[in-house]
Amino acid sequence: MNFVTVLIALVMFIALIGMIVCSKKQKTSPAAQPIAIGLLIVVIACGVGILYRTDILGNPNNRFQEYENRYHASQGNVLGKYIQKNFPGKKVLVLLESDYEKNPRTKILVDALKAGAGENLDVETDTLVLANRPNTPEGDMGMEMPLFELMTAKDFDKALEAHKDCGVVISSIGLPRDAAKMKLWKAKDRPAVILLNAFDMRGYDNLIKAGMISAIVAVGPDAKFTEDAPPRDPQAAFDVRYVLIDKDNIEKYANMFN
Repeated sequence: MNFVTVLIALVMFIALIGMIVCSKKQKTSPAAQPIAIGLLIVVIACGVGILYRTDILGNPNNRFQEYENRYHASQGNVLGKYIQKNFPGKKVLVLLESDYEKNPRTKILVDALKAGAGENLDVETDTLVLANRPNTPEGDMGMEMPLFELMTAKDFDKALEAHKDCGVVISSIGLPRDAAKMKLWKAKDRPAVILLNAFDMRGYDNLIKAGMISAIVAVGPDAKFTEDAPPRDPQAAFDVRYVLIDKDNIEKYANMFN
């Protein structure tokens, strides 16, 4: 139960006591009755507020979406703290899928990044423009293929070239399959690279050890996917599902790179 919920409960308790006192004084004081009614409304409103904040009430679908958004935001919050600690003052570029401008989760992630950093973190968002996108980018199922299936080292380098002033790059689309050909690795003022929502991480442990990737956020080996509400604390919510891997703890998660 967080501070706001505790505060609502405290107001509810005080209003309840006041309502009981006014109810007893109705016979001797005419003004006590409307006050008691007003306090009753406060008690009811606080009760409903507590039920919503503890996720007892509300549309199940909306509640599920809220939970997922909170987990998503936890990644941004933890990364914001990580960046502030390890790369303070650096401008951040977040590389996203091609529909990022229409996706409400983009704002959730960016806002959480800034909140985690605890100050005015300068964040830019962008996507990759593919040089050789197929004429019909739809697969057999009629769905557009994700960028990580189509992008090349040249596409990735071009995106970074457009944001030279960014000292940190968070890629939520992974790295291209021909990542070894990227000019990024040879750049004199190479930005720090962080992978978000990384899936196929085979061999990426070597990139971390070599300093080519600073950190990876991935679903942890002990991740829990339940219908229960995530903790309100971003770090606690993050720990339910995700791990942040860098050179300091890479040996602990060695099995994730096989």
